[in-house]
Amino acid sequence: MKKEYIILLFLLLGPLLDVASFLGLPFSILFRGFYLAGIILYLIVKKQELKFLIPLLIFGIILFLYQFLYLKFSFMSIASAVLKFLYLPISILYFKHYVFPIRKEKVFTTIFLTYISIFLLSYLFNIGADAYLESDGKSGFKGLFSSINEFSAILVCLLPIITFYWKQKKKWFLSIFLIVLSLGCSLLIGTKILMGGIVFTIAYLLWQEREYLFFKRTKKQKLIIVLTIGFIMVIGSFLFTKTRTYQNMKIQQDFFQVENVLSLEFMNRVVYNDRLTFLHNNLDYFKNQIGIKIILGIGLEDYDIKMVEIDIFDIAFRYGILGIIIFLSSITLSIDWQKIKKEEKVSIILLIIISLTSGHVLIYPASCIYFAVILSPERVVMKEKTRKIKNNNIIENI
Repeated sequence: MKKEYIILLFLLLGPLLDVASFLGLPFSILFRGFYLAGIILYLIVKKQELKFLIPLLIFGIILFLYQFLYLKFSFMSIASAVLKFLYLPISILYFKHYVFPIRKEKVFTTIFLTYISIFLLSYLFNIGADAYLESDGKSGFKGLFSSINEFSAILVCLLPIITFYWKQKKKWFLSIFLIVLSLGCSLLIGTKILMGGIVFTIAYLLWQEREYLFFKRTKKQKLIIVLTIGFIMVIGSFLFTKTRTYQNMKIQQDFFQVENVLSLEFMNRVVYNDRLTFLHNNLDYFKNQIGIKIILGIGLEDYDIKMVEIDIFDIAFRYGILGIIIFLSSITLSIDWQKIKKEEKVSIILLIIISLTSGHVLIYPASCIYFAVILSPERVVMKEKTRKIKNNNIIENI
């Protein structure tokens, strides 16, 4: 079996691996560990991206020895920490040279529908778990997935690409159907990330059609469109107050007794779920550590301080100053931003926004893999007839 199909199968198994993780089965870490080892070996054998790969591997070894010999963490927790650090940057290095054997948008659609099907079926048959503890007072359903943030990030990053693709194929119904399905999941989950991503995707799709939908219309039609948009926004705002997302925000606001919705406290307590407080506590804790911990981090297993859940800060605190420098430099310097399509840039931007708001993107294998996969080059298919014409032209020129 070609390596392209092995990787394709691995990606399609992603939703099932996440279910296995929820059930406490070891398949997720085993499969993802084998995947990481395999692409590292491939890059070494092919001598590709070694200028980025070698520093990452050296830091991975240093990290393992540091946490094993100095921090005295367990072997499994260290292996997990190293895997999480290496997973995204090395995946990006690999997928720069990977070409899907079929259109990747179709693969993304299959993965998207698999995630949603598992979620909705688990809700219908009541075999999943709630997203919140009963003591929290909030409501939401996470189904058969361990992390609703990762689940939401995956749907949000895939949605713009697949809906834009099917729109280009003149299959508007399928694009709308996918949006409706994701909106249904959002209403059941009760978190802000998925709902916000859906709204952003709808706005992006409408913006792509702005000439046809608005600017080429008569003044009377434009006025009707503006009034219609205003009416939709009013109705949408009212309907939003009936959703679990709004109710959960309201519970959060009442719990922290925040009155001014325009204040920094509202942004921190309600929108950021108190993450700025976690950031302040982590910073105070981190800067009081000895030098080696500042350089190489306090580790994921340091439970004396709660993680921020803003990825860039969690990487800095948990993997140290050296870790964040190597992590970010290997990613930013290895990506050819000019070759990324517009809708793919939208997905990358959404992933970055999620990593800065709810986290669970950059060092979480279930979701960060899609950051790398999105960057894979476009599959170019040359029809046989076109190939023959080109060959004939070459012969004539000779």
